[in-house]
Amino acid sequence: MNPVARVVSTVALAATGFFTLYAFQTLPANAQLAIHWDINGVADGFAGREALFILPAVFALTSALILLAIKLDPKRANIVRSAEAIGYVAMGLVLLFAVTQSAIINSGFGEAARLDHAAPIALGAFFALLGYVMPQIKQNYTIGVRLPWTLESEKSWDASHAFIGRAWISVGLTTAGLAAIPANVVDLGGAPVALLLGGLAVSTVAAVVIAYRTWRDDTRPNRPNRPTRPKRRTVRARSSAR
Repeated sequence: MNPVARVVSTVALAATGFFTLYAFQTLPANAQLAIHWDINGVADGFAGREALFILPAVFALTSALILLAIKLDPKRANIVRSAEAIGYVAMGLVLLFAVTQSAIINSGFGEAARLDHAAPIALGAFFALLGYVMPQIKQNYTIGVRLPWTLESEKSWDASHAFIGRAWISVGLTTAGLAAIPANVVDLGGAPVALLLGGLAVSTVAAVVIAYRTWRDDTRPNRPNRPTRPKRRTVRARSSAR
């Protein structure tokens, strides 16, 4: 991980861990914390004080599985070459975890359990960051657009990642920008989240199509030619007129 990503991730994890433990010791035993939000960012699921440790446990387990997958990746050398880009991906995941955990903690202290603006801004910024680093990730089996075609052809990998990188930057920044508009100016409701989900779905399908077409064009010259039947020679009788 590059130094910037390492420092930001370490500080965010340390601060989140500190405030999680502080909240667990401070909140009353019967405190209710928001653990789920609807598409409009309004809390609709609650749990007790023990819910403070659900997200950290999930995050730790996911991180361990990703590290194991990287260690066993047949193309691990390419992951090492992509260390700077993957470091930013890890930093984005840590920050997203910290923001979500902060919302859970704040809801326990009676603050408004609404994420109608914060969640789309955080998610939009996260996917914009992913879009920035996607073209820099080299071919591997762990992180990226892992399809049979992209894993066979580097051109297919590069083309699909270049496209999805541009698409996610546009979708992410647009989502974050719309979510930042105050409700007293324009009340967009769940439109930013809907835009994000729709943009991600469309861009992913388009990336799959691009990956396949690029693979097809890249591997076509290397495909064995079908055997052809020898052409029959026709012998024309020559007629001579005496």
